Amino acid sequence: MTKPQNPRRRERRVFRVPPPLVQRIDAPKLSGTDLLDDEIGSARLVFWQAFQDAELWARAEERRGLFHPGRRSERRREVECLDPQTYDAAKPHLSVLIALTERPTSIQADAVRDACAELAIWFENRGLLRCAVEFAKVASFAAPEEAPLVVRIARLLRMLGEFSRSISWFDYGYYIARRNEDWRTAAKALTGLGILFYQRGNYPRSRLYQRRCLNLARKRALPDMAGEAFHNLFVLEMDAGNVELADSHATRALALYPSDSACLILLARDLAQRWTLAGHFKASLPVQLETLQHVTRAIDRVQAWAGAGRAAAGAGERGTFEEAWLEAWHLIQAGLADPVASIALLDLAQGAVLIGDRHRAAYAARKALDFAQQRGEGHTIFEAEALLTAIQNPEPIPTRPTAPAVFTPPTLVYDVIDRLKACPR
Repeated sequence: MTKPQNPRRRERRVFRVPPPLVQRIDAPKLSGTDLLDDEIGSARLVFWQAFQDAELWARAEERRGLFHPGRRSERRREVECLDPQTYDAAKPHLSVLIALTERPTSIQADAVRDACAELAIWFENRGLLRCAVEFAKVASFAAPEEAPLVVRIARLLRMLGEFSRSISWFDYGYYIARRNEDWRTAAKALTGLGILFYQRGNYPRSRLYQRRCLNLARKRALPDMAGEAFHNLFVLEMDAGNVELADSHATRALALYPSDSACLILLARDLAQRWTLAGHFKASLPVQLETLQHVTRAIDRVQAWAGAGRAAAGAGERGTFEEAWLEAWHLIQAGLADPVASIALLDLAQGAVLIGDRHRAAYAARKALDFAQQRGEGHTIFEAEALLTAIQNPEPIPTRPTAPAVFTPPTLVYDVIDRLKACPR
């Protein structure tokens, strides 16, 4: 048989994904209503109208005559009347969206994208994640080919516990990033999916995505993204009980992170948690307290306070534990820490166990279980249920976790402290 001169080649498969889930299933037909629920006073209408205008403009095919020349001067006055202490940072971006209604055909898409993206960051920093999602979506509608905007929406939805919607946005962001050869954003989408499946308790799938991110980062020479993948694998293996492998991943992450990387602070916190779990409370406590000097977001501070409280309880620092308990609960009750509330409450419950306070331990563990069940966080549900069972058992609760048979001096923890102290605050 002779070889054909023009062999038929198999067509290359085109990678496609369905469009992301724009609205949650239980959402009302009118978009942006979370802005009406989460803001107060006249601000709710100001932000809602700005959102509605921007969304209409971003999704319209024909923009001439899109807006009626009505209350524009009144709306500018409404923006100026907003409380300056709370809203000054948002006013310039609101002004851009009001200008959008005055000249819809001449304003640039970049200006709308930037204004909405900045408002999304502003809402996120205030802990109003649903409002952040709304403006982040409009920023993406204004610039549909920019993958980082899509991945930001996916990350916010993951923090809200809307995992199905988050997966759809991560997949879509990865698709656009790969099509545009934006390898950094593609790596961020992969590691974001890995974190999502870790939160849901699916460790094998989480490991798969982190390793895909690691392979992509190595292939495209992205050392900081490789550091993030090793960091997330460290947290996963720490929870899975693979101590030596976890320490190896943490060492590699520390070597790959730049000195000014914000991820270094998160690595320090997670390393401190590793030593807390191993029973080395005195090694953990100074790291937890040091991270508090470098974080400002509520979700970062509540985790740092909760971790410090648990380590302080194990180290016998009762005063520090009580301070951490009060500070963490203040942030949780204010609704500023919902994405990480279950994890923080579980740490507080473990700290209460270590000082022998069953009542507070049970209260915090039940609250942690409630948050975890609402958000579908499989691994936290398992830990909270196990802790509640131990608390309800009349037998004494072990006050100290079993240290590993081979003690590894926590030199890596001290390396991170030195790196943190060198960072500007």
